Amino acid sequence: MRVVVDTNIVFSAILNSNGLIGELLFNSGQQFDFYSSEFMIHELTKYKSKLQGLTKISAERIDISIQQVLKNIDLISSEAISLVYWKRAHELAADVDEDDTPFIATAISLEASIWTGDKKLITGLRAKGFHDIYATDELFELRK
Repeated sequence: MRVVVDTNIVFSAILNSNGLIGELLFNSGQQFDFYSSEFMIHELTKYKSKLQGLTKISAERIDISIQQVLKNIDLISSEAISLVYWKRAHELAADVDEDDTPFIATAISLEASIWTGDKKLITGLRAKGFHDIYATDELFELRK
């Protein structure tokens, strides 16, 4: 199953790689193929100091943690996604969270599901008829 990972999942994995999110990312290779938008790199860079503040570890160690997590995720270039998918993603994200448009577009283009910890996004997309979106506990159940 193809799964697009959004940035809050990667943040959580960096903050606690031994938790359920880390378990799914690092030990689900036979069940899931993980992807994300290259936009994630921008977000990780933007919030790197916040990660440092939360973890109290060095910038170098944050970089290593990011690299370890991203080894399990194939990043998809924005240019590789058709304008049709971008438009559909924008329609879905418009009144929910426009910052998630790249992840939604990536999922649509790959015919993949989305994995997020954002309850507002899950609720908003499901209300619009997009049901290929999972919270961590739901994805864990699927893996079983």
